[in-house]
Amino acid sequence: MNVLILALDVEDPEIREQAVFALLEQQSTRGLVEVIRRYATHTSEIRKLLETQSNALDSAIRQCLQHGNRELQYCGLEFVRSTSDFRQIPSLVALFKNQRLVNHQPDLVSQTLRYLVSKLYEYFLDTSSDSVYSRTFLRNAQKIRRDNLNALASATENLSDLDRPEEIIESLLILGNVGDPAIRKILWHSNDETRELVEKVLKESKHIGVMQLICDFTEVNYPNSKALEAIAQREDPEFIAHLLRWLPERVSDLQLSNFKQVGKVVWLRSDRQDFSKIPQVLQTAVIRLISLLDLDLVSKKQAQKWMLQNGTPAAKEAAIGILRNLDTTEVTEMVLQSLDSEDPVQQAWATCQLRAQHVPDAINLLVDKIDSPVEEVRAAAREELSSFDVDYVLEHFEEFNPQVCPSVGKLLQKLNPRCILDFSRAMAHPLRKRRIQAARCAHMLKLHDQLIPALGSLLEDPDDLVRRTSAEILASMTEPEAKQALVTLITDENARIREIALKALRVHRNSESPGNS
Repeated sequence: MNVLILALDVEDPEIREQAVFALLEQQSTRGLVEVIRRYATHTSEIRKLLETQSNALDSAIRQCLQHGNRELQYCGLEFVRSTSDFRQIPSLVALFKNQRLVNHQPDLVSQTLRYLVSKLYEYFLDTSSDSVYSRTFLRNAQKIRRDNLNALASATENLSDLDRPEEIIESLLILGNVGDPAIRKILWHSNDETRELVEKVLKESKHIGVMQLICDFTEVNYPNSKALEAIAQREDPEFIAHLLRWLPERVSDLQLSNFKQVGKVVWLRSDRQDFSKIPQVLQTAVIRLISLLDLDLVSKKQAQKWMLQNGTPAAKEAAIGILRNLDTTEVTEMVLQSLDSEDPVQQAWATCQLRAQHVPDAINLLVDKIDSPVEEVRAAAREELSSFDVDYVLEHFEEFNPQVCPSVGKLLQKLNPRCILDFSRAMAHPLRKRRIQAARCAHMLKLHDQLIPALGSLLEDPDDLVRRTSAEILASMTEPEAKQALVTLITDENARIREIALKALRVHRNSESPGNS
């Protein structure tokens, strides 16, 4: 034994390697402790060998951690960290008991414990990493987690005996799931001192495992009240970001019920809101969260206003779609503000909202945006006007600004080359109101000169108002075909219609006389 230990210090690496092999075969704790003592000086080949022998080294590692001097403990901690030997977590936890930590290396022990706990948590998040150790670990993953949970839970039963008890509790909350007995015990059945410390960790820990545990409590019956309080009271950016990233697109009925129990979330209150710090990709999640909570109306409306003024297009739509308490006048104002924004994305979003939010003069604004210098805005306007057809124009032409009506007519022809045929069919519609609408609309859009045959057909309509409408439009035209169509009305039974036709024909005759040439 002594010879083998001495061989660990010779210069020849092959002799040192053979000595390590021999000590591993003998399984002598004393000899293996010496192997670990020299861990930092071993060659890479010996280190790789030792990393595959963690089972054989288990007893020696515990000896180094719990009973070794500072040098041995340092070497043991280094070995445990480099090999991610999760089975040594209970040995590390033991160092926190009975004020033993102050006699060792408290910061290094804490760092190693946190590293192992975090690494173990990550293994359960992503089991795709492939190595000799990870494959061995995966075969025993649940047992390793369960053993470590039990060791951590046992340590919390006597908090007064622990150095840095919050680190032990945090480790337990990181590794635990909402259904684990150890978690239920420490949250529901521990003493007041322990529950106070648990509450502190829930509200302050920035480890993803603790933050996820809080979120997971929204998915169970009878969630822990302290977990829901953490959701309501935490306002650190790490937790807010984690909550928003985790928040499902669609929550279950149970989650909805639990979120209602959360009540008021501090960072969403009107006097605490600062959404400028929220990453843009998470803005829609903010709106979803607000919709789940029992938040006061003032805070909801303030959040909605901010999103409509400053949010991404998706956030703006979510704000309008989920929070419907905002006055339509305010929505219109915000859409128009975005329409004048220097940001192309904001302009494009506002363009898409003009019709959806019933903004006054929406069509005229869309017509203007067709010629925008910004491609995104032009594309948005074209998309919005893709349903801009004769039927739509007939329903809304009276709302158009008369000054832009000719542009609307040109736009309609550009978007729908068959619009003249559609107008002709509308003038032959069975409903009197529709026939009149079609004639008046064509006149306002300055398309009537292309519809003389259809307008001429209306002169034979049995309804006086239809004939009069067509007559007035034809009388305003100078085309010979229009005047010729009016000749049939000279003998019309309606005196007002005869008068319109005769007046138009006299004007036409006078304009053609030699004296007016």
